[in-house]
Amino acid sequence: MAQHLILLPPQLINLLQLVLTPLCFALAWALVGMTLWHMVTAVRDGVNRAKVMHKIPCSDCRYFTNNHRLKCPIHPTVALSESAIGCADFDHAGLM
Repeated sequence: MAQHLILLPPQLINLLQLVLTPLCFALAWALVGMTLWHMVTAVRDGVNRAKVMHKIPCSDCRYFTNNHRLKCPIHPTVALSESAIGCADFDHAGLM
């Protein structure tokens, strides 16, 4: 069984080390860079989504019922969605 083992000459080992060490180093930093890039992108997308969601006026509307069955009697299918942004029937609760 010992005859089947092929021992690599020291010159080939040195050549492999010269090639694989910088390659692995570069790949490791590329992986770190891609991870950081995806994290920054996810945070940016989350902030943009939060800005859009904060534009929904339903919770400040006079007709908002705060009931999970009927959130708005005027527009029940649109209430608390992005479609409610710019609602023509929005009536600020603090005005009257």
